[in-house]
Amino acid sequence: MQPFALAVDSWHDFYIMVGTAAATLVGLLFVSLSLNVEVVTRKENADLRLLAGQTFTTFLCVVMFAVVFLIPSQAPLGLGLSLLGIGGYALYRTVSQFLETRGEQTRQWGSGLVARRFAIPSLCFVVLIIIAVSVLLGYTVGLYWLVPVMIGLILAASRNAWDLLLQLRQPSVES
Repeated sequence: MQPFALAVDSWHDFYIMVGTAAATLVGLLFVSLSLNVEVVTRKENADLRLLAGQTFTTFLCVVMFAVVFLIPSQAPLGLGLSLLGIGGYALYRTVSQFLETRGEQTRQWGSGLVARRFAIPSLCFVVLIIIAVSVLLGYTVGLYWLVPVMIGLILAASRNAWDLLLQLRQPSVES
């Protein structure tokens, strides 16, 4: 086995744990939103839908990172391009959702809080893209920097999911 593949393989257990945690959390988020679909689909709750979309995107990207790292006998090209694709897509979605949120008239929270909710994942995805480029160049030292990226993404998405859950449980303005 190549040295690069051995280095990536040494992260196997970490990514099994991270992927399992993210998949579990995205499932719980899906159930929570499904039970409150009438609240989420209201026109005045467009900001909640956007935040839910961002939260799903973040959790699903973490799951995809784990899937990519669990592919046996990785080469720099395969891993680097996969990370670059996931990071690029996620950054695009995050920035798009942030810009869409900024255009909403009704908000459950202030603009500063909205920016923070999108800033942390955006920063993590930018770092991921930088790491992907280093992997494409054959360096494995960047793999250690993925730990704070994964932690940041899971914490940000978990915080968003928690706040969504609390907002969904608040009485409606129409009630």
